[in-house]
Amino acid sequence: ALLTITNVLIVLGFREAMTNLDYTKSGSKFGIAPKIIGGIGVILFAVACALGTGLGFQAHSPFLFGAGNLPEDTVISLPFVMHSEPVNALSIPTWAIHFSSVFEFLFAMDIIWKFASTTDNPKWKGLTWGMLPLHASGIAACTYHFFYNPSSLQFLVELQAFLTLLGNVTCAIAAYRIAISNGWTLKELNPFPKSDISPEGIAIDEAAALPYNVVAATDSELVLAAKLFGLTLVSSYVLKYGELALDLPLTENGIAAGAIVFGIPAITGYLYYNRSKEESGEGFILPSFGKDGEGLSMADVKKYGAAGTVAYVLTELAFWAVAFPVASTALYQTTGHWPDVINDNGDRAAVLAFIFTGANIARLLVPLRLGAALALAPWVDENILNKAAAKKEDS
Repeated sequence: ALLTITNVLIVLGFREAMTNLDYTKSGSKFGIAPKIIGGIGVILFAVACALGTGLGFQAHSPFLFGAGNLPEDTVISLPFVMHSEPVNALSIPTWAIHFSSVFEFLFAMDIIWKFASTTDNPKWKGLTWGMLPLHASGIAACTYHFFYNPSSLQFLVELQAFLTLLGNVTCAIAAYRIAISNGWTLKELNPFPKSDISPEGIAIDEAAALPYNVVAATDSELVLAAKLFGLTLVSSYVLKYGELALDLPLTENGIAAGAIVFGIPAITGYLYYNRSKEESGEGFILPSFGKDGEGLSMADVKKYGAAGTVAYVLTELAFWAVAFPVASTALYQTTGHWPDVINDNGDRAAVLAFIFTGANIARLLVPLRLGAALALAPWVDENILNKAAAKKEDS
């Protein structure tokens, strides 16, 4: 619930910055309402924790005239239902919280992407890319509940935590890139008061005061809320009762679970890739940390000749050399047994999911990998190539 409120406030904040011409002068048109809503959300959460999560209702008990859960007789009478619900199936309100968080996050990714045009700063698009692992984290949670939370798919919980950590890191990197593109430096972390006549401070203040390219809102806040409510409610009912027509949710299939967790975010990423290609002619641009987009590339590695190429190959081999042991250890820490990748589909899917995630992290950290190769190149040249050449001459 708190995540839902946070996502709503993020969307409304960026939306107003894009559409309110007087935002930089007079502030938000909502005044202190967002702060009040946030405070009320915290209080309600605390009250719910004190009263307990059940609030007097039993598993699958219908309430709110069926808006919570449909009566059991009604569910059984549905023509497509093939299975009865497990006792730990999520209620409609709980599914609604999950779906609203996912949809709100997609709204936030979209509006942040558009904010790049509002500010004439393409670095904001990097924040959308940085949010993709967090989107995958939300899908991981929903996937675990889709399969009714079996212990054999416990790796989804660990994967969700890992994707959350990864997403926090990528968002922090994206935020840093946005900050330095606007003139921010590490000196800004100095807690002591800054001089009013500091040239750096004046330049940063002037950059922060630049006007936005304000656009007209296509939908009102009310229409946006109605869309979110409709998507959330329909999706909650369709998934909760629609999956009773399938055998898959009861199979504890790790491969299918991994396909869902990585497949949906992959589709999201592909859509943004095409969107970027249509807008700028390029799909995904590797992140750089300079003001003008300068950064490391494979051309820098090739400047070292054979030593650079060998160093890059060694850094890649180092990743794959540790990928399987690390994935196996992670599964052992999660389930208490070492993976049997030959006979157990669930173990094989879990190990592949960990390795796939690690490979994508490596892709996100391409500048660091190139930097490692550059740092390793002189050592490779001195200790491998030169010694090999010397031995060849001696022979």
